[in-house]
Amino acid sequence: MGGHFIAGFERLLTDRADHPAVFALSERRVLSFADLACEYEAITSRFESARVPDGSCVLALAGNRSSWFGLFLACLARGDVLMSLDAQTSSAEAWKLASRYGVSAMVAPSSREDLGGAGVRAVEELPGDLRLLSLDRAPTGPFEGASLLKLTSGSMGTPKAVLVSEENLWNDGLHIVEAMGIREEDVNYGVIPLSHSYGLGNLVAPLFIQGTAVALRDLFLPGQLFEDARETKISILPGVPFLFDQILAHLREHGLPPSLRLLVTAGARIEENLVAQFKEKLGAKIHSFYGSSETGGITYDAEDQLSDPLTVGRVLPETEVTLRGNGLRIHVRGNAVARGYLEASEEDEACEFLDGGFLTGDLGRIDGRGRLFLTGRVSSFVNVAGRKVDPGEAESVLLAMPEIADAKVLGLPCERRGQKLVAFVVPLSGELSPARVRTYCAEKLSPHKIPRDLILLDSLPLTARGKIDRRALEELTRSGSDVREPSET
Repeated sequence: MGGHFIAGFERLLTDRADHPAVFALSERRVLSFADLACEYEAITSRFESARVPDGSCVLALAGNRSSWFGLFLACLARGDVLMSLDAQTSSAEAWKLASRYGVSAMVAPSSREDLGGAGVRAVEELPGDLRLLSLDRAPTGPFEGASLLKLTSGSMGTPKAVLVSEENLWNDGLHIVEAMGIREEDVNYGVIPLSHSYGLGNLVAPLFIQGTAVALRDLFLPGQLFEDARETKISILPGVPFLFDQILAHLREHGLPPSLRLLVTAGARIEENLVAQFKEKLGAKIHSFYGSSETGGITYDAEDQLSDPLTVGRVLPETEVTLRGNGLRIHVRGNAVARGYLEASEEDEACEFLDGGFLTGDLGRIDGRGRLFLTGRVSSFVNVAGRKVDPGEAESVLLAMPEIADAKVLGLPCERRGQKLVAFVVPLSGELSPARVRTYCAEKLSPHKIPRDLILLDSLPLTARGKIDRRALEELTRSGSDVREPSET
């Protein structure tokens, strides 16, 4: 099997076999395109040894490991559907998703012993210190021609799997390469997750489309930026606001590495003050990029001058944006827009995937120069350090905790992370330990979904109509009433 990505990789293998493809900085190794081919073949062989049927749904917890690229190619060649998640996803959450979406195999670091147990039929070691777990489950497909399942919160607050074809991702990469002026000789700094739509479009696709190398890190520390740039000549940094805030705080006295020519932000709305300060102190503009799991990239701000207010730029090639309804809700059409949700209901179809495109949860306006400005959202999701989180998911976990009588979770402003989750909890009896809350949540949720602050109350404040009084809860955070910090994530 295979398509655009396999064909593109074969061209690169012919023309640039010995050229660096992935600088695996955290692993201290460099993979050429020939090395990627060896890992791709080895992973394919291990899938066969573990008797994983072709066309399976494969759940990956590989994080930003260099062997992710070989796994990606192997799944495409076999006709599998790859659902790649954050490496920190808890075992409980991973198994829940595996059951929900008919996963036949998992790939995770060898150190993740918590994923073993009942239901695992065979185990195979993979390159890059990864492990393949073949599950005792037959494929439940077909997946309507999809090659990827991108997991997203969805506009109704329940996690959904987006059906993304290989052609969708390839087109998304083409649009991004053209709009951002990404060149073959560039080196992308890979500190955003490969598992996210942003990483897939900005890191993975350009590598296979034209050979743009990736300098890969599993964790970003601003103090490493200069050393990594000296070693690999990093020229493009796709990041999130939280990351650029860290860079400004640590490097404002030193400046940016001279090889770095393009800074891109996405994943969350960036504050105008941060962009202005970055430009003033470090002499570089952070360019806003807007997209979603359902659509791929939508707009990009290529201008060097700052706008007031900030724009997310103009529409990407082969993409159409229209504003609908009194709220001016953003609707997107194009050849990178996904096919729909795997478990779409009639309500979903009416509200989201419709008229040959996707109706986002964002509101906006377009000026006379064709620039899009975001003006709000219709959903309740929050962005925690660039990651979309549904407060209701953490709230459901807390309400299931035996020691808790009632709970409410809100997304509130945070200077370091943009937003954070704050839990307002009514203990059933006695003193509730923040450590106990943290431990319980860690068993059920990924780290970035765990409430950072915990406020204990005798009861949740209500409005005159009997609904939870959000304003009263927000006032409690400002007054500092009984605030605990169960999580440092």
